Order: sequence, then C-alpha cells, then structure tokens
Amino acid sequence: MIDFKDRLPLSKTTELEDRAQRVIPCVTQTASKRPQSFAPGRYPTYIARGEGSHVWDVDGNEYIDCFMACGPALLGYCYPAVDRAIAEQLGRGIIFSRPTALEVEVAELLTEMIPCAEAVRFLKGGAEANSAALRMARAHTGREIVLICGYRGWHDQWAALRDLPGIPRVMSSLTVAFEYNDLDSLQAAFDAHPDQVAAVIIDPISRYAPEPGFLEGVKELTHRHGAVLVFDEIVIGFRVARGGAQAYYNVTPDLAVFAKGIANGMPLSAVAGQRDILQAGDSISLTYGDEALSLAAAKAALTVQIEHDVAGHIWRVGQELMDALQVSIDDTGVPFELSAIAPMAAFVDTGMFRGGAVRAEDQQRTWTYLLSELARRGVIHRRNSSFLLSYSHTDEDVAHVAGAFADVFADLAERLADGSLAEQEALTEVPSFKRL
Repeated sequence: MIDFKDRLPLSKTTELEDRAQRVIPCVTQTASKRPQSFAPGRYPTYIARGEGSHVWDVDGNEYIDCFMACGPALLGYCYPAVDRAIAEQLGRGIIFSRPTALEVEVAELLTEMIPCAEAVRFLKGGAEANSAALRMARAHTGREIVLICGYRGWHDQWAALRDLPGIPRVMSSLTVAFEYNDLDSLQAAFDAHPDQVAAVIIDPISRYAPEPGFLEGVKELTHRHGAVLVFDEIVIGFRVARGGAQAYYNVTPDLAVFAKGIANGMPLSAVAGQRDILQAGDSISLTYGDEALSLAAAKAALTVQIEHDVAGHIWRVGQELMDALQVSIDDTGVPFELSAIAPMAAFVDTGMFRGGAVRAEDQQRTWTYLLSELARRGVIHRRNSSFLLSYSHTDEDVAHVAGAFADVFADLAERLADGSLAEQEALTEVPSFKRL
C-alpha cells in the first residue's frame, strides 16, 4: 500500500509543523487555519507564495485556492495594482507622526461606495472593528445590552456566550443571542431587556440567505426599540456588491463593519456609518490606524472595484461552481449541502447519506478524505466553510475545481456505501496538478 505522502510531498510541511508545535500554541495564529480544520498529515499547512487564484506550498505543490485566506484576497493574490501601490508607498514610508492624505482619500472612497457611510473610522482587524462599533453604539445610546446573531470575533464581549475559559462570567449578561431569519426571536430578546439594548449586530447573510422581509424587519424592530443597527460585512462586504450587502438588499444600517477584501489582504478594517454615532466613539484610538501601506492597498483595491465589476465576476464564477457542485451532490448523495448565495456559498456537512444517518466518526472521515483527495487533485478548501472565490478565478479554475469535487464525491459515496471509508490509506492515483 502506497503512503499518501509519496504522492503529495509534504516533508517540509511536516517539519515546519513539528517546529511550530514547540513555539506556537495551536500551530498558527488564526483558528480557522489550524491543522484540524483540514486533513492533518495529508494536507498542506504552509504556503510559500500565491498568484491570482493559485498558491504553492513549501513543498512546491500547486493548488487552486477556494477560500482565499478566509476571504481577504478578494481580487486575488499578488494583484498587480495593489502590489504596485504598496511598493510605491513603501518607498515613501510606512507610518509617520501625523496622518497621510491616504486616510482622507480612502475614507472618501468608502463614503462614495457604501450607502450608510457618512463617515469612517479605520482599525486593523474585524473583531476589533466590531468591538469599536459596539463602543460607539453604547456611547450613543447610553445603554449596555447588545443583541447578536452569528460569530463576531474572539473579544470577550462576543465570546462570552460560548463558555470559553478566561472570559469573566459577568460579560455574558450583556450579550444576548437571537436566531437568523427569525424575527420572533429578536422581538423576544427586546422584550426581555426593555429600554436596555444599545445595538443589534448581525451578518446580513449567514449560512443561509435572508428570507424576504427579514433584514427590513430587523431594522424596523431595532429602530422601534431605540437601538443602533450594525451590519457585520467583514466577509460579505464588497463580495456581493460594490456597496456591500446593504446595497444589494437595499437595507441601510446605522453602522457597518468592513475588513476582508477592503485592502486585498493588507491589515485594515473600517466602521462606516452615521457621523454622530461614530463621533460618540472618539475615545477609540490605535497607533496603527493610519498605517500607510494598508491604506495605499485599500485605495488601489477599492479603485479596481469602482472601475471594474468585481462583484459581478465573483457572482458568475461562484454560481458556476455552486451549480456544478450541486449536481454532483445530487448525483452521489454525499453528506454535504450548499446554501447561502453564490459569492459565498456555504459548504457544510449534513450527517445524512442516502436517507440514513452518518456516524459522527465517519462524518469526520468524510472531511479528511474529501480534503486530502482534493489537495491531491490541486484544490484546497476547509471544513464547514464558504467558497470565497476571487476576481482572479477563471472559468478554467472553476472547471478544474468542479471536476475534482465530482471525482472525490463519487469515490466517497462508494466508500460510504460499502463501509470502507476507514481504509483511507487506499487512495486512488490521480494525475499531477499542472497550471491551468
């Protein structure tokens, strides 16, 4: 029986992982990039370089990337206009004792693009920007409770509901969850905390698309109860439309948070919205808020989106992939489903195969088998994640990815049917991946 690594060389990956285990808790800094989100031991961990929609790992293997650094590389890796802007600014300097004109220029671009944006505050990460938006809402309303739907980041006030170690229990009393596409659950949360809610924070698009009237209903309820409506557009912003999901669904929040895609991978986030609410957060300050390389990248990336139909391209290639994968899922009955919308189609497990429940251990094996076999066919994705294609993904890329999934789904269905899934060492031979 041939060992997996003989056909997808991963010796440098294995060596680096061993080194990382000694000096980096959890191997890497981002939870969604940890080895357990993929196929440990059978999947690339360390990337050496990227270009467009393709990446190369430290062992020299080439892949089409289906989640693009978890979303930030909206235009693609090493996008020429963005890289030129970074290089030119690097020659002038990174950060100074006073702001650069870039801070004003990028804020002006965002106020032109985003419906809710009267003004903008810059930060660095998504969780940080969500926390800043909540500080602003609390200062503006004089209230403390926040109603949330979905994941908002690692900060204490968002993670308080997850019963994680290190978070003061008192934080949980200030954060109340409600259900997506369920206005009754939102109303119940307001009823349980009359005149106490500072903000409602929600992803406009979650694992599923919003049902007709849902976002409008969230806005109406929020304003009826005197709270601030915040859209978390960290992932979906600029992917679904040039002005974000608020422009696509024609529902304008009071504040909106943007991060992934705003600077094509450089560390930058923004809170955009009503000027008086942003002004209430004047105590928020960070040394790197006007760091010039990220602002230069943002100016270039946003200009590309203004001059080209980036979102339209992502819709098109995303729909092509979503349609092709749905056919393969329907044909094979594999325990996965697609939902949400084409620019960020959610791909998750269902635990069901041809009318029967899949054992938990076998569902984990399906992910390991799927992802490791995809990697051997030159495609990388992650467990229970959305497809986050970029402006650089081509029709040829989509065809290759769809073909790889179809092949692996067919093999996987056979293994689930005959009970041989545990024998994952017996992997089928596939041709080596070449640049498409």
